[in-house]
Amino acid sequence: MHAKWRRLWGMGAVVLLLAPLLAVAQPRPREARPDRSPERSSSSDRSRGDMQVVNDWRDAVSLSMWSEHRERMGEWSIRPGEHVVLQERGERIRVRPNDKIKVGEDWGWVDVGQVGQFQNGVWHVTVRNVWAATHQDRPEGRDGRSGESQPRETSPRGEDSALDEMLKRIK
Repeated sequence: MHAKWRRLWGMGAVVLLLAPLLAVAQPRPREARPDRSPERSSSSDRSRGDMQVVNDWRDAVSLSMWSEHRERMGEWSIRPGEHVVLQERGERIRVRPNDKIKVGEDWGWVDVGQVGQFQNGVWHVTVRNVWAATHQDRPEGRDGRSGESQPRETSPRGEDSALDEMLKRIK
């Protein structure tokens, strides 16, 4: 009987010593790794999202988008006061901060990340922000072609934006 107890205690001791080793050796699920392919940059994918544009001008504007690799993403016409999520062929386009946006024909190009705010997977851009970014190198917000100030009638009626207030102080 004494030998039987000794054998049972020996097996119990072996089980107690091996149990932690078996628990550590269990396979664990792998965490998903970000895609590191050359056409996808993990830092820019974090801020890739749909594009919402607000036309806060009084007139309709034409808007075009190009990728940072100079691939045309599309062109749209946006009516005054309209909030638009840009789509091409019925599908929302997804943009990165380095993609380019242009409003009108005589305005310059600017990066989406420079004029937009990224919130909840959506880039929010206003036409006024694009205008301000593309005209910051022109003295007093003047159009370089004609030497004239941006016409007053292009701003919404009854509204003075922060940009309007700044332009008034400069003059």
